[in-house]
Amino acid sequence: MSETLDTLSLGLQLKNAREALNLSIDDVAHKTNLKKSHIESLENDIFILANVPPAFVRGYVRKYVSFLRLPESLIQQANYGEVTIPKEVKKAAPIKVSNNHKSQSRWVKWLTGLILLCAIGMTLAWWWQEHKKDELSRDSLVSSSEVAVNQTLPALETTSNTGTEIHLASNHEELALAAPAENTQEGVELEHSSETPTPAQTVQEMSQAVDNRQENANSMPLETAAAILAEPQQETVAEEPVPAVSNDELRIEITGGQSWITVRTPKSKKSLAEKLYNSGDVLAFNNNEQYRLTIGAPANVKIYYKGEQVPLKVDGRVARIKLPQ
Repeated sequence: MSETLDTLSLGLQLKNAREALNLSIDDVAHKTNLKKSHIESLENDIFILANVPPAFVRGYVRKYVSFLRLPESLIQQANYGEVTIPKEVKKAAPIKVSNNHKSQSRWVKWLTGLILLCAIGMTLAWWWQEHKKDELSRDSLVSSSEVAVNQTLPALETTSNTGTEIHLASNHEELALAAPAENTQEGVELEHSSETPTPAQTVQEMSQAVDNRQENANSMPLETAAAILAEPQQETVAEEPVPAVSNDELRIEITGGQSWITVRTPKSKKSLAEKLYNSGDVLAFNNNEQYRLTIGAPANVKIYYKGEQVPLKVDGRVARIKLPQ
């Protein structure tokens, strides 16, 4: 009996054992919770099932064999599609891959350093050129200014010397001519008042008088002439024109530069004047009881109220005035 079992395949052994127990495929499927299709495949020696891993198929066979009370050694007779790797197969030696990363990174570092050095060198060269240009331009400006000063100084000295010489010469001539003229006039008047001589006598006497006055002027001591010339000349300073007397109640004059002026009255919300005025502008107001003034630049403004000048405080700040005070 054992010989016949050994000659039979695993699938036939499973089928015969089931029939010996008078069990149908449905009964086995119900009791073992296996699929009917899987039981039929196992009894037909089909141990490689679609979409079922070999380990699962081996588990199905073990369960079916234990249910039929067959020896578990039968499980090893079937091929479940598992791939077995022999132990004698040696592992392949790993292929050494040459890694040139270090050499490449080192080359990149050297190249980057060289580029940075070139950039720094170019920057320094450019800065040095600009510095030299600035020094040259500064030296040329200094030299040109020195040449201009040296050229203007002799011209100023010559003009000042010529001016003083001309001034002294003109003073000498004025003194020499003024004295004879005055004396001749006095002599002529005295002679006319004393007597009425003939024309020939008057001409002769006048010529003698002129000669005498010239001799007196020429014989004037040099010290007296020097003292006269040393007297400081009185400079004619143009006096500022006195403002004309006006009948305006409030008069504002802008004398120099510019100034912001605002003129208001307590009764009216609208300003009588409010803008920036230039030098020479004049404002006049009448028929108001009270005025409120705002002066931006008091130093450039003069205010007259009822013919009298209003003093302004010049301290660099805006002046605010109420008239009458």
